[in-house]
Amino acid sequence: MRKRVSSSSIRIIAAVLYICFIFRMTLWDRSVYPYHIFYGLFWELKNQMWGDILKNIVFFVPLGFIIGGRKGVVVGFLLSCGIETAQYFIRLGYCEVDDVLNNTIGTAIGVYIRNKLRVGNGVLRRWEELPEFMRTPEVRPYWDKLNKKRFQLGLKRAFDLCVAIMALIATVIPMAIIAILIKMDSKGPVFYKQERVTTYGKKFKIHKFRTMVSNADKIGTSVTVSNDSRVTKVGAKLRNLRLDELPQVFDVINGDMSFVGTRPEVTKYVKKYKPEFYATLLMPAGITSEASIRYKDEYSLLSAADDVDKVYIEQVLPAKMVWNLESVRRFRFLREILTMFRTVAAVLGKDYN
Repeated sequence: MRKRVSSSSIRIIAAVLYICFIFRMTLWDRSVYPYHIFYGLFWELKNQMWGDILKNIVFFVPLGFIIGGRKGVVVGFLLSCGIETAQYFIRLGYCEVDDVLNNTIGTAIGVYIRNKLRVGNGVLRRWEELPEFMRTPEVRPYWDKLNKKRFQLGLKRAFDLCVAIMALIATVIPMAIIAILIKMDSKGPVFYKQERVTTYGKKFKIHKFRTMVSNADKIGTSVTVSNDSRVTKVGAKLRNLRLDELPQVFDVINGDMSFVGTRPEVTKYVKKYKPEFYATLLMPAGITSEASIRYKDEYSLLSAADDVDKVYIEQVLPAKMVWNLESVRRFRFLREILTMFRTVAAVLGKDYN
């Protein structure tokens, strides 16, 4: 059986390749000076060489992002010192102390970006740092599998952030039009916010376009059934096209949600989870998922139930969790991209059941 390459090995390979690229750009692809020149600290700043300063900062940002942590900053500093020493004594004949400072700043920025994107340990907590209710034998196998895929989890978060920002820019006008239609259709706020549960049991306010009458959650159940009288005319159209989910890009940018992941449940349903179900809280809640695709007609399934909450907890939720847990167990970044395409196809009418 072929052994898989770990995320730490991928990081090491990526770091070595980028360091080789740095060596090529700083030592081999530069002109050799016939005499030695030494420039002291802040020389570029005094001469207002902003282009060179920016270039030397940006040049080391990827290195800090790849390595991360204090180790990344130390490696960037030592590498820059080594390059300047080699430039002066061996290769080029000149040394700029400013480059060491700028390169180190660039590395630190890369580390900061990595931390903000929650790449590495920030994407998946260490086992001992999980909430006590999640540190169970049922959850451990799922954590072990994800722990080997930290690099892919980092790619997932970076993808989410970049695509969410682009989606926000691209849909700002359509969202404004939808907001006007909602206000014209019925009384109440444009957005619907409800407390849901995401990673490690964290509670957050999910954002959707309001598709029901105001205070609908106080009138009926927490789940929607087919031909629900609380759904407005505009809301019905938004639900059919899943356009009510658009504001969730704000939740993705904030880190509470991802484009692909287990749909966030309300607290009262999470309290009914079986121990294994908590494994879905190892990853952020999602806008779509394989379970969402398979159960896109969930409303019609619940419409005939006398006790909607009971049927949802005892029948629908466990069935959806089969798909959700399988998605966690078989997590791959490229599989999630495929799920996004499958979601679009499902919205357009394709049946995956």
